[in-house]
Amino acid sequence: MVKKIVTFFDEIGSTDKELAYALLMARITTAVFFITHGYDKFFGEMGLAGFAGMLTKFGFPMVDVFAFLVAFAELFGGIAILLGVMTRFWAFWLAVIAFVAWWVVKGFALGMDKGDLDVLALGLTLALMFAGPGSLSLSAYFKCKDNKCE
Repeated sequence: MVKKIVTFFDEIGSTDKELAYALLMARITTAVFFITHGYDKFFGEMGLAGFAGMLTKFGFPMVDVFAFLVAFAELFGGIAILLGVMTRFWAFWLAVIAFVAWWVVKGFALGMDKGDLDVLALGLTLALMFAGPGSLSLSAYFKCKDNKCE
């Protein structure tokens, strides 16, 4: 029992099971953030037109196309990350979106003091981009199903 307590607080290394649960929690947190923001851009009070209008204020080109692509990536990329499908692909694009939201929208517009959630989303998406979805994902399930892993 004492050994388990000591190894729990050991900062070096983690078991495969611990890593799998950590990546699952990172995926769930990231997915909830982006799904809610993407859904709001599509169906919320502001909608795509309002989001496009906001992008116009910041000088983005082709605001209608850009607004749709961002909303699509946030909603469907969030769902894919939740399921653990194409995680690295979607994490990359959502990291780009989080960076732009933090740097351009929050940073310049609000004096660099309102982008804390965007920085958190950026960190989570970058972690998922480098680590992948983990073993508790649909990608791992289908890979193991084909290769008969255990």
